[in-house]
Amino acid sequence: MAIPKYGTDRYEGINYERMRNYRLNRTKEMMKKHGLGCLVTWDAFSIRYITGTYVTIPTRWIESQAVILPINGDPYVYAGGGGRPSRMIDEMPWLKGKIFPGGIGGKRYLTIEALDPFVKIIADIMAEHGVTNQPVGLDCCTSELLWQEALNKAGIKKVVDGKACMFETRMKKCRDEIECIRIACANAEAAFADIQAAIRPGIRECDIMAVGMNRLYHEGADEVQEFVCVSGEYTNPFRIDYTDRMIRVGDLIIVDINGNSWNGYKTCYYRTFCCGKPTPVQEEAFEMCHDLMFASEKFWKPGASTLDIANAQPWGKKVFKGHGPDYWGYDTWESIPGYFAAHGIGISLHEFPWLMRDAPPQTLEEGLVFTPETWAGFKGGKDGVRLEIMIAITKDGYERLDLWPVDKLTECWV
Repeated sequence: MAIPKYGTDRYEGINYERMRNYRLNRTKEMMKKHGLGCLVTWDAFSIRYITGTYVTIPTRWIESQAVILPINGDPYVYAGGGGRPSRMIDEMPWLKGKIFPGGIGGKRYLTIEALDPFVKIIADIMAEHGVTNQPVGLDCCTSELLWQEALNKAGIKKVVDGKACMFETRMKKCRDEIECIRIACANAEAAFADIQAAIRPGIRECDIMAVGMNRLYHEGADEVQEFVCVSGEYTNPFRIDYTDRMIRVGDLIIVDINGNSWNGYKTCYYRTFCCGKPTPVQEEAFEMCHDLMFASEKFWKPGASTLDIANAQPWGKKVFKGHGPDYWGYDTWESIPGYFAAHGIGISLHEFPWLMRDAPPQTLEEGLVFTPETWAGFKGGKDGVRLEIMIAITKDGYERLDLWPVDKLTECWV
């Protein structure tokens, strides 16, 4: 059940302190599982997950902002170009003053010698916490090989990849994280309503994008990526894109509100709209897409495997008009984009669990949030349909976090 969007003196709303504590404790739990004594992350989403610090989009590419987390201590935030530590210390008291100017390396440092000052910071923190001889995990580090050599030179001999640890960490959500995602879904639905009202002959895909993004920011989104808006012949084969193509009478329009963020938590939310009344062929494509989506529904529960879900799809066994790539009218898998996929979602757009044709199996458990997405259309035809829903695995099954109708095409201009 949804709770208020904003906390008040009458209702708690999202308990951010509880959420931050859960995320930090879970990170340390997973560090222990992965055998890490220290984690260094340059990943904007991991940084926000561990500390609540927001790495702004313009400052992400350079990879200078970083967090150092010893398993037995508090996180150290190096703000780089993304914030003023003196102000952040007052704004973020839960970080206990461990916010420092300057970054930890970054893409512009191209030699071991250039990294020496930053390596000393990491080495000193690890020594202070007695974890120098334990592995240090590097998360989302473009210059990982360079860093490994620099750390080895400083006497830190066990340098490992930290991405797997953070993927597993973020996979299971607490109640407050799920509520953030639920609110993000509600914001996306407000955008869908404005988009439905705006679609009519002559409007362009880029105009539809503007309508949706305007509504999301009005609803309080803290970040919105450019989302998918394709129409007409661009829906079959399906493209992840948008252009200035004008909508015409009878067109299908596929919209994915992805990267819409509420307090860091994202949506990835496809629906298909029709400019006018759908034709029988369009409705048949929709039914195929819908049936493909829900073919695995009985496995959306704790204890089931992503392999169970995969085996309910055309590549696993014959379920609809064919099996394997011929279901979509193709001869090879290489010819087909992600026409059935599912991925976790949370503080980043793509998280564990992964469900692709060749992904290793993972077991579902309470607290996972993932997004099954499907496409259907006839080879050589004009129209394609794309759907995506967002589900949270609960104690006894699953909960749909998205509420925009998924049982029919959304009609516009009728």
